[in-house]
Amino acid sequence: MDFRLRIFVSAAHTLNFSQTAAKLDISQPAVSTHIKLLENELGVKLFARQGKGFRLTYSGELLLQKAERILALYDEFRQEASLLSNVTESSFIIGIPRAIYYGMFPDFAADWCRLSPQSTIHHLITDISDTPQSVGKNFDAIMTVSGSNDSNFIFTDYLLSVTPVALKEDRSYDIAQTRHLRYDGDHETSTEIISRISAAGMNPQNLKVAATMKDTVSAIKFLIEYGKGSASSTTPLVSFFWKSQISDLLQNGLLKPVMITEMGETVIARRNYSIYQAEGSENRKGEFARFLAFAKRWAAKKLFF
Repeated sequence: MDFRLRIFVSAAHTLNFSQTAAKLDISQPAVSTHIKLLENELGVKLFARQGKGFRLTYSGELLLQKAERILALYDEFRQEASLLSNVTESSFIIGIPRAIYYGMFPDFAADWCRLSPQSTIHHLITDISDTPQSVGKNFDAIMTVSGSNDSNFIFTDYLLSVTPVALKEDRSYDIAQTRHLRYDGDHETSTEIISRISAAGMNPQNLKVAATMKDTVSAIKFLIEYGKGSASSTTPLVSFFWKSQISDLLQNGLLKPVMITEMGETVIARRNYSIYQAEGSENRKGEFARFLAFAKRWAAKKLFF
């Protein structure tokens, strides 16, 4: 059935059975037969003649929307089934930058272990500038900053200014009138924030700081709880986080991104992350390839919305 749907989707895009046949490496009569069988099965007409070619009927347009979604889900299932059928009992050690560790990594690791129940992920927090060469042989893989055109590229992370949804409805704040929630546990992110504020012509030391947290988890909880209280909209509490740290909270509507007006002209801070196989683990190429493929699919599904 999935192959018949693939024939239909291809024919719906090309509106040419000969091109569809060539693309799928089958004969043109086979394309016509599969389309006819699909029409008989569904009891509707999917294509109509238009001059020397075809056009989609209304039923065909509706099926195209559904078929593309069905095939995408089916492909995802096949990839996951392949992962399950190829796993071996093993231990996988990965180096994770601190900002990622306090954000997406717990869910990422849990989903990998769910699909690969006989394997485990161990991790160590690394610096974002670390490379597979610099960390020695303590890892099987390492996630680090790279160019987005890298074949091992996973996702792009963005530094966002956020506030609880219970405060103001608009997306713009005057930085001089806000109070800031700051956390010192992630030195790299703190340095990034200071550099952005300085680039906007402001002195970071002059910001009003409502509280300082030592770790990201506590800072996020503090910010959410602040929004549940009787906070004054004239003194909103704003903090900075990487998108990967709060993607679920943004999706669930507990936090919202806001524009800090005085920083509007500065370039948005972003990092492109890739996963590399570490030196000394060449004998695990197959496992790393599956791990990399899973990471790309996971990030595309979880972090982009």
